[in-house]
Amino acid sequence: MKTLLLLFSFSIYLNFFAQDIKVYFNQSVDNSISIYTDAQTSAHLDDTICKLIDMANTTLDIAVWDNGNDQIVACINDAYDRGVQVRYITSSNAINSALSGLNSGIPVLERNSGLTSDVMHNKFIVVDDAYVLTGSMNFGDGAIFDDYNNIVWIHDASIALAYTIEFNEMWGSTGATYNLSNSKFGPDKSDNTPHVMVIGGVEVESYFSPTDQTTAQIIQEIDSAEYTLDIAMFTFLNNDISDAVIAAHNRGVIVRCIIENVGYFGSEYNNLLDAGITVLSHDGVQYDFHHKYCIIDAKHGASNPTFITGSHNWTNSAEEEYDENTLVIHDPLLCWQFLEEFGKRWTELGGVLDVENEKQNRVSVLPNPSSGHFRIETNTNENFSFEIFAVDGKQIATQQNLQAGTLIEVNLAAGIYLLKIYTATITEEQKLIVE
Repeated sequence: MKTLLLLFSFSIYLNFFAQDIKVYFNQSVDNSISIYTDAQTSAHLDDTICKLIDMANTTLDIAVWDNGNDQIVACINDAYDRGVQVRYITSSNAINSALSGLNSGIPVLERNSGLTSDVMHNKFIVVDDAYVLTGSMNFGDGAIFDDYNNIVWIHDASIALAYTIEFNEMWGSTGATYNLSNSKFGPDKSDNTPHVMVIGGVEVESYFSPTDQTTAQIIQEIDSAEYTLDIAMFTFLNNDISDAVIAAHNRGVIVRCIIENVGYFGSEYNNLLDAGITVLSHDGVQYDFHHKYCIIDAKHGASNPTFITGSHNWTNSAEEEYDENTLVIHDPLLCWQFLEEFGKRWTELGGVLDVENEKQNRVSVLPNPSSGHFRIETNTNENFSFEIFAVDGKQIATQQNLQAGTLIEVNLAAGIYLLKIYTATITEEQKLIVE
């Protein structure tokens, strides 16, 4: 169980965390959703990818379905020109319009794929046995600039080792040149990578399809949900995962789901709707909702907040045929960042922003920002108590059993604080801004 969220050591933890795991989104998010952290966005995640490639000193391994970005290819060529060993894996059915510009000395291995089967669908980079970049995003311009995607950047030798082992199995060797006689894709691979590691104090799980029973791992996490389950999925066809989602809903978990390909044969869209789950369709909206993530118990620090992301759609093909990579990360601050992305997409499609709190009695802090003088109102006019915490986790003010609407005067320096409010029926945390 994570305790960092309860300590409120925002600045210390964020500085430490930022060295190890970062997440980025290529479209706007709603930073007002979290009082703890702000999700990072960039309209040019090709720059972020190139920044990582530019850091390579010895080795650069790339396994990505398609590449249509000339800038990324130029950065790969620059790495090769400065003596970095570059290895590249893709899929024969991919749209690799930019690879014609790749230096001819760089070996490229293609998985021989049909139109829809036997696809090398990974999206990852490993640099110098030290860094991994993955997520839902292919390297085409449409994926980078238009479609909705995320990437995860991790600085850690243990996760880099896991991804290198997987790369080498597809490559067929540990050296610079691939070996077709030893190269293995899809179900020919074995479950041979480490799965659980601790990165900067954060528990991270890593799985590769189709050998590592990724669907079972996803279901296990869904089965652990106690409060909320938010799903953002390009394609959702897997019956077993759908059954787990419906079971979560039936035991009282608040489930929200966004799906792009609702019209695909076998889509679970209607099945989830029929079960009473709120599912919003992204079909017909400009640009693809290409994410493959879910967020579990994001707002409940004592319930092991978790998110899952990677290249793996919730389909039978991803489980049984395709080469895919999946991360399961147990961290409250990262979950909040994904929740800021999900919340933005949810409201754009007409959903209620905070379904969980809509079911609760709410409190309001007025005005906020303030000069240090504010009132706390409750919908039920209950008496309340409060605590105020500084960014270092130190409690700097507390008062007990106040009447709703009471003017509170606190001598605070300008800045951002955490305000924790208690009534007989509510425990709520809000960001308090003093100007």
